[in-house]
Order: sequence, then C-alpha cells, then structure tokens
Amino acid sequence: MAPQPRKFISKNGVNILNPEYLAWKRNGGKKSSSSGTQWQDPIDKMLIQYSVLQAKDLVAKDRNLFGKKTSSDPYVKVSLLRIPSSKVPGKKMQIQKIKLGRTGTLKKNLSPTWNYSHTSAIPYSSETIHLLFEIYDEDQMSSDDLMGVVKLPALEWKDSNGSAVWYEIPKDSAKKATGSIQLKVSTSVRRVQGLRPYC
Repeated sequence: MAPQPRKFISKNGVNILNPEYLAWKRNGGKKSSSSGTQWQDPIDKMLIQYSVLQAKDLVAKDRNLFGKKTSSDPYVKVSLLRIPSSKVPGKKMQIQKIKLGRTGTLKKNLSPTWNYSHTSAIPYSSETIHLLFEIYDEDQMSSDDLMGVVKLPALEWKDSNGSAVWYEIPKDSAKKATGSIQLKVSTSVRRVQGLRPYC
C-alpha cells in the first residue's frame, strides 16, 4: 500500500486538504497506525436464495381403505427464525418467526421432488437467524399433519455459494418422523455505498 500522504498542505499561506490525501483515502487508504484491516461499507441486507429440492422415505400419514397408513401429500413451509443476540433480564426472549415461502403439494408421495427455489431479502440486524423447513401432510378434511422439521445452523452475514445437502429429519421433530430432505442455501450480502469515513 502506498504511504499516507500529508493530510494538509500549504497553498498561498493557507492550509488546505491535500488532493493526494483525498485520492489515497478513496482508494482504501488508512492511517498508518491502523491494524491493517481494510474498510468495508456497512451491510444493508442479505439476499437468501434457498431451494427445497427433494425428500425421501417420509412418514406415511394418510390411511388406505383398510385403515393402514400408506402415503402422504407432502409440502414444505419455509420460515426465518430471528433470535435476539442478548436476553433482557426479567423478560422472556422473543423469537420471531417470519414466513418466507411454501412448496407445492405432491399427492401420494413419500419421496417427493419439489425443485422449489425462492429468494428473500433480509434487512441487517444483530440477531441470530436460522432457516426453518417444516414438512406437512396436506389434509382436505382436517388440519394438516406435521411430518418433520429441519432447522439449519445460523446463517452468517457473508457471501456464500451453497451446494445441495441432505439433512436427516430429526425423529423428535414430529410424531414418527422419518426420512431426509435435500436443501440448498446461498447468500449474497448487499452493502450501503458511499459511507466511507472521511478521515
């Protein structure tokens, strides 16, 4: 990195800002006493692109004519969990659940392929955020039955190009939950431009 130019120069007996110093700052210059980390514009939001690709060996929820459970009509709800980074003494921690999307329903299928993709923009915050995938069996005559829930590890505020990964559906996430689901998540950070420190 080029050495730091003088901040002020004298011109006709008047101290003015040195144009070379301003150019040095615009090009990412730092005070010579800095730690060496380059300035980055603050994060404005993050684009989360998620895909619900397929699942296999899901639990059967629907009964046939003989009363035996043989199939299901599965779909997936996608939500964002926002968990406060610190707990306020005397107050219950408020976890916010925000609906992001939903796959279509595939009839009578325990190993469905949805190939559903969507992108959501999440404003920056200091909260811990997780993606939540809830698998349901759609019922016409009663409330939909939960088949399993997968919560991904906390998302990081950085660019990432994820690959398709199989996740086992936790057995304790729903009654008699079985199987696994294939998901893909990528993130892209957007920053506020033009807020570089002047000095």
